[in-house]
Amino acid sequence: MDYITLKGVRAEGAHGVLDFEHAKPQPFVVDAVLYLDLSDASRSDDLTDTVSYAQIADRIVSVIQGEHCDLIERLAQRIADSILLSWRVRKTIVTVHKPEAPIDQDFGDVSVTIERTQKDYDQDSEPTAASLYTAQLHHHTQDLSEHSSSESAISQTNEPTVHKAVIALGGNLGDVQQTFRTAIVAMDAIVGNQVTGISALYRTKPWGVPGDVPDFYNAVVELTTVLDAEQLLNSLHMIEAAHGRTRDIHWDSRPLDLDIIDFDGQVSNNPGLTLPHPRAWQRAFVLKPWLDINPEATLPGEHGGTVEKLAAAAPDADGIECASTNWILGGTA
Repeated sequence: MDYITLKGVRAEGAHGVLDFEHAKPQPFVVDAVLYLDLSDASRSDDLTDTVSYAQIADRIVSVIQGEHCDLIERLAQRIADSILLSWRVRKTIVTVHKPEAPIDQDFGDVSVTIERTQKDYDQDSEPTAASLYTAQLHHHTQDLSEHSSSESAISQTNEPTVHKAVIALGGNLGDVQQTFRTAIVAMDAIVGNQVTGISALYRTKPWGVPGDVPDFYNAVVELTTVLDAEQLLNSLHMIEAAHGRTRDIHWDSRPLDLDIIDFDGQVSNNPGLTLPHPRAWQRAFVLKPWLDINPEATLPGEHGGTVEKLAAAAPDADGIECASTNWILGGTA
């Protein structure tokens, strides 16, 4: 199999078991080998037929700078997870170096190397962020099937219920368009999921975010899923984490934000997942992309109504513009 080698990706992050390592960033260096079929790229000379190593490097840096890990073994796993979000990469070998590890003896380097493949996530193992592709959600799908069988004496079927969800994507850091593309691939690759609609890409002025920050890009995806709403939300959080999103600050710049806007038209005040999204009715950057997919869409709930009317009345309606209609195919805004 062909491979791409990326060596010496450097960034600082707060990782380690000691107290000071939770607060004080230190340098980490990552080497990654990406195994994939480069036949198409070698003939077409087209970036869309391969994997952007610049984007992979961005993901590695985002993970290093992101959520704290006690062990560099865990950090290596999260980096491998983020790399395998690119569906062309069939296997990756990740080495994480910690050159300033708190070791009393003289040493040159300490590192951890792991090898992960797409097939690893088909095995019955403890779910991790990499389970986006199959394993973790295979277990969920199986659970749903068993639940459906036990609860529905009328249908007497093991087929899980298929739900319809609307997901909003947002971000303003890094190569947002490419991040959106890989996030959509990851959503579609989850067992039991199928993406059925993708909106145009919109550019919006920051709304509700303090300070001078870059403009946001936004899009909406419609999908069917056999997961319940909470399982779907957990999967979206793992996709966010693989792209370096942390949830420490809710109103801030971010590489990727994934929100469930609507799920089967359900209305729920569950504090962990309010449905529909409690602020969707006043966000044109959610409502206008949704109209691209479904011009007849309606938002349920207290502030519900036709999405068309809500979009026209939204306070940010004048601050959104269509950036690209072919972005999902690699077109640029």
